[in-house]
Amino acid sequence: MTIGFRRFIFWIFVILFIAASVIITMLAQGWRFDLDSFKMVRTGGIFIKTTVSGAKIYVNDKYTGSTAGLLNYTKLVDDLAPKNYNLFIHKEGYYPWNKMVEVKNGLVTELFSVTLFPLDIKKIKIAQLPPQKISDFRIIDETIKIINNKKTGIANVYAIKGQFISSEKFKISTSTELISPDKNKKLYASGNKIWIEYLNDIKEEPSKKAGEKEIVATLELPILFLDWLKDSEHVIWFTSGELTITERDNRGGKRNSVKFYLNINPPIFWDIKNSDLYFFETDKEKSILYKINIE
Repeated sequence: MTIGFRRFIFWIFVILFIAASVIITMLAQGWRFDLDSFKMVRTGGIFIKTTVSGAKIYVNDKYTGSTAGLLNYTKLVDDLAPKNYNLFIHKEGYYPWNKMVEVKNGLVTELFSVTLFPLDIKKIKIAQLPPQKISDFRIIDETIKIINNKKTGIANVYAIKGQFISSEKFKISTSTELISPDKNKKLYASGNKIWIEYLNDIKEEPSKKAGEKEIVATLELPILFLDWLKDSEHVIWFTSGELTITERDNRGGKRNSVKFYLNINPPIFWDIKNSDLYFFETDKEKSILYKINIE
């Protein structure tokens, strides 16, 4: 073997080593050859945080695992080429969640507020009170404060188990603007539309600028109740016989919504901290306070 040939073999191995090193480095950094676009792309991922453990995740109808964790139930689906994916999340006994999710070149799309709501919500009896006309009421510090006539502003106060305590002056706020728990958004109804106005910049996706407004829903029936969920990412409202919860996130051109059909009448009290919806059923003999929990 001549010296020239040996040098040739040596440089061939050097070139192969350099090429292999470059390829390994690019693969480690997430670069892949995309057959759809026929070019090198940097892969990204989808990070999912759900409200329940064991939620099954499907990407383009392919099972990719389940959410898990002690306090936060999360899952990272990685090594995804930059494009749109059909994301489907499901757990038995809960409404499924579905959205088209865009993965960008070398980035992770974050979904921090994937909430799975139960298919069935149970009506729980709280207290039985004497029959009375109820114009409005509140649940405060383990007491039930009932206003029979808003003009007088007198509230009958009962213990949470139903024992009468006293009557007292009590004023209920009539503001139609509802500030989110995170103080960044304002919710209100105008005509048959539900709006969100952004009070501060929202940096997390879907990002918004302070002062922006968007329509969450357009309804056919009058809105009898409207408020936020405690995560500041979902809105809840009630029309005649129908309780609806919808997410703020409209990425992929869709807001996930769930509906519960309930035979209840206003007034309604919403305990945002515990996600409890309170209402009365009244006949000639009694007024019964019930609650349903939507978590």
